[in-house]
Parts: sequence; C-alpha cells; structure tokens
Amino acid sequence: MVPTSTIVWLCAGALFCAALPIGLLIWWRRTRRAKLTPFFAGALVFVVFAQVLEALLHSVCLMGDNAVARAINGNPYLYMLYGAFAAGIFEETGRFLAFKLLLTKWRFPERDTAVTYGIGHGGAESVLLASVTYVLFVVLALYANRGNYAAATALARGDAAALAQLLGQLGQLTPAVVALSMLERAGAIILHIALSCFVFLAARDKTQWTWFPFAVALHAIVDMPAALLQRGMLPQWAAELWLWVVALYALRSARKCYLEEMDP
Repeated sequence: MVPTSTIVWLCAGALFCAALPIGLLIWWRRTRRAKLTPFFAGALVFVVFAQVLEALLHSVCLMGDNAVARAINGNPYLYMLYGAFAAGIFEETGRFLAFKLLLTKWRFPERDTAVTYGIGHGGAESVLLASVTYVLFVVLALYANRGNYAAATALARGDAAALAQLLGQLGQLTPAVVALSMLERAGAIILHIALSCFVFLAARDKTQWTWFPFAVALHAIVDMPAALLQRGMLPQWAAELWLWVVALYALRSARKCYLEEMDP
C-alpha cells in the first residue's frame, strides 16, 4: 500500500518538473524577447545525444557481455568515471554542434541564445527523466493500491522482473525523497544554462575554445556523486548538495561570462 501523501508528492513533483522549464521559458521570452528555436534545439540535442547516442554506448560498455563492461561494472570508481565523462562528452559535444549550427546556419548570434538553449536542454531532461517517471510511479501506485497487478504488469510491458524493480523503487520513495528530487531538477536546469553559456562562447569565438573542455569537465564533476549514489555508496542528500554547490559556482562563472565576455 502506497501512502496517499507519497502519491500527492509524486503528482506535485511531476507538475513541478514540467512547469519549471516552461515557466522559465515564458519569463525569459517576455524579458528578453528571446526566439524559440534555440529552446527546441536544446531539447532535441538532449534526446539525440543523451537518450539515444549515449544510451547506445552504455548498451555496449555497461550492459554488454564483454571485458569492458565487466571491468566497468566491477569497479565502482571506474563506473563513476565512465558514467560522468560519457555524459559530459556526449551532452557538451551535442551542445557545441548545436551552437555551431545556430550561429552559422540559422543566425542566432545573440548571447540570449545560450540561455534559451540551456532552458530547452535542461527542460527536456527534467520532463523526460523526472516528470515522466513520477507519472509512471503514480499510475503504478494507484494500480498497486487497488490490487490490479495485471494492469501494472502491462504497464511494465509484461516484464514481471521490471515491475518488481519499479515497485521496489516506489516503496523506497518518501515525500522527502521526492522533494529532494525536485530541488535536484532545479539545480540541474541552472547548471545546464551555465554550461550553455560556456559552450556558446567557445562555439562563437575560437580564441575562447577552452570553455568547451571546461564545460565537459564541470559536467563530469557534477555527475560523479550521482554514479556513486546509484551504487549505494553515497546518500541522496550528499549528491544533491554537491549538485547545488557546482551549479551555483557555474552560475556565478556563467553570469560573468554572459555579461563580460559576450556581446549583447
């Protein structure tokens, strides 16, 4: 039996993680009269580079039956480095290529492009990784509370093992865990906006190319505790705290970069 309070918090989490990027986009568009194309470019790049291309690499290096997969899965620190740098390299490379297209083909040289793109990239991540997951958990919770395990199994594509895993994750959820996850999404969007400023500057000005490896490294650094969290070696609050420390540092650096290094 899933407590009603947990279901309410899951609904709130799903709504928050979807509404936050939309609200940011509306505010930014009204404030700066920003164009929408970079927002959709950011969302598309996240899907292609993080959800498709990076996932293909994971299917070989994490889930394959080979020496590389066994080595990575057998060493938590190697797993941490692999996961962190895979995310950093794929997402920041996609970001860089998108800015090159936006700058040269679609003509979006304004510095506002960086922020709009970051909202789209972080927003897609927030919706696909958080909101959709919370909605799935809400439906599963309602089915489980009603004893309708046939429908729950169908929702897990008929995979009883996948259903058991989902129900196990659901059983560990508490309002505090959901609230922490909501804070994580807010911090992640801030980070993506900052990273977009760094990579945009690198793409627009060849003399500022070092901002690109800086963004890759920063992305990897922020993801390292998340990998340890997946292995049960770190509590969730510590991973969220680290995310916010790095995100605020990145935001401070990006603000300076946006105001001083970029032309309006």
